[in-house]
Amino acid sequence: MHSTDISMPMAKATSALTLATAAQTEVADKIAQAATVNSSFETWFWVNSIPWGTIASIVAALYTVLLICEWFWKKLWRPAFERWGWVKPRLGPRIITLDEYRQMSETQRADLS
Repeated sequence: MHSTDISMPMAKATSALTLATAAQTEVADKIAQAATVNSSFETWFWVNSIPWGTIASIVAALYTVLLICEWFWKKLWRPAFERWGWVKPRLGPRIITLDEYRQMSETQRADLS
């Protein structure tokens, strides 16, 4: 995989859309209400007084911003910073020659006798 490739783009896009949809339809509020149906008044009051839909919206927005920043970093900012010399370029895959492999495999071993 190249350093500018976004890992698991479909999974990230699907999770961001799912999170945004859940926040929009206030699924979090409905789940909190369903979870406290048979609980005491104190538990019901404290759980349902938290604005779960707002929290879900904030989390969805933050996650989306992080995904956008990852894309900008990998596709725009890092390549530009490497060209300008501000960031050290990543090394590509290292190819080992046959002689280097033989030197690596010829290690000193302890005598077991």
